[in-house]
Amino acid sequence: MKTFFITAFLFFVFPFTSKGQTDSMPESAESKPARFHFQGYLKDLQTATFTRDKGSLFTGNFLHNRLNFKYDFSENISARLELRTRLFWGEQVRWTPGFAEQIDYENGLMDLSWVAANEPAVVLHTITDRLSLNWRKQGWDVTIGRQRVNWGITTAWNPNDLFNAYNFFDFDYEERPGSDAIRVRYHTSGMSGFDLAISHGKDSASTIAALLYRFNRGGYDFQILGGWFRDDLAVGIGWAGSIGNAGFKGEATWFQPRQSSGDTIGLLSLTLGGDYSFQNGWYIGGAFLYTSGGSDDAEALEQLATQQLSAKRLMPFRYSLLGQVAKSITPLFTANLSLIYCPGADAFITFPVLTYSLSDNWDANLVAQSFFAPASGQFKNLGNALIFRLKWGF
Repeated sequence: MKTFFITAFLFFVFPFTSKGQTDSMPESAESKPARFHFQGYLKDLQTATFTRDKGSLFTGNFLHNRLNFKYDFSENISARLELRTRLFWGEQVRWTPGFAEQIDYENGLMDLSWVAANEPAVVLHTITDRLSLNWRKQGWDVTIGRQRVNWGITTAWNPNDLFNAYNFFDFDYEERPGSDAIRVRYHTSGMSGFDLAISHGKDSASTIAALLYRFNRGGYDFQILGGWFRDDLAVGIGWAGSIGNAGFKGEATWFQPRQSSGDTIGLLSLTLGGDYSFQNGWYIGGAFLYTSGGSDDAEALEQLATQQLSAKRLMPFRYSLLGQVAKSITPLFTANLSLIYCPGADAFITFPVLTYSLSDNWDANLVAQSFFAPASGQFKNLGNALIFRLKWGF
C-alpha cells in the first residue's frame, strides 16, 4: 500500500503541479471544462509552549503542505486524491518521547500513513486522507474510498458526527480526517434525503455503519440517525434553524453498549448552540456540551492532548460552556476570541485568534491557547501555547 502511495504521489505531483487547475488532457479552449483540478497550500507554523515554571519554554516548528487532486472522468464520475505532509523539527521533536509514533496514526482499513524521516530532531510525515471514487446521477451520490463523512451541524462540538469527529482545538486541520467508507446518498427534494455510510475498520471496535435522514419542517432543517458505532448502538437527532434573527442549532446522540444493552447505562452526548451577526461586523456565539460520561475532575484537562476524540467524547468534562465573539476590524483584519468554561471541574480555557489577509493567497494568524484549573487549592495557569502561522494557498 505504501508503494502505491509513493507511485501515486510521483505520478500526480510532478506532471501537473505547474498546470494549476488546467486539464490534464489536451482539449480546445471552447469545448469542454477542465477535467483535472489541482489546489493546495503551504503553511509555516512557529509554536511556543510554556507554563509559569522557570525554564519551561518549549518551541516547535513545522511546515504543513497539502495537495488536492481531482479528476472528472465524465459528468457523473470523478476521482479524488488529497495528501497531507508535515515536516517537524526542533525541541518539540527532540524532547517528546515517541513523537513519530504519536503522529503516525492510521485508524482506517488502508494503511496510507507514512513516516518518511524519523531523526532525533526531525520528523517528516505524510498521510493520504482522501482517496475516493464518486458517481452521481439523478439524486444519487455514491462515494467509495477514504472520504470525509460530515454529519455535524453545530459549530463547536458535533455528537452526530459519528465518522469524523472534529477537534475544536485543532485549528490547523480545516479539512478534518477522513474515513475508509462506502457512502450512498439520495436527495429526494430540497433538503430532504437519505445518507447511508459504512466504514469497516481493522476490527469491530473501529467499525461504524449508520443511516441518516434529513428533512425540513417549520423552517428548521432536521436530521435523525441510527446505527452501529464501534461497540455501541447509536441513535441521534440534530436541527438547525433560527429564533428571530439568531441562529439556533443542536445535536444529541445516545450511545448504548451492544453486548450488554439490557443492564448497562448508555452515554448521552448533547450540544446546543446559538449565534448572531450584527450589521457593524460583530459576531457573538455560544454553545453548551453535555457528556454524561464526562469527568468533574480538573485533572481531566490533561486528557485534551491524549484522549481519543470521538462523537461519544468530544470533551473530557461532563459540562462545557463556550462563548465566542468576533469582529472584522478592517476588511483584511479579523479578531476572534473563544472562552470555554467547564463548571464541574472549574476549568477555564482561552482561545484568541488574530487573522490578517496579506494578499489574495497569503494569510497570517496569531493563535494563543491558555489553560486554567484549580491546583493545590488555588486557581492556576497550567499551560500556554502561542502559535504564529503563515499560509500560502495555490
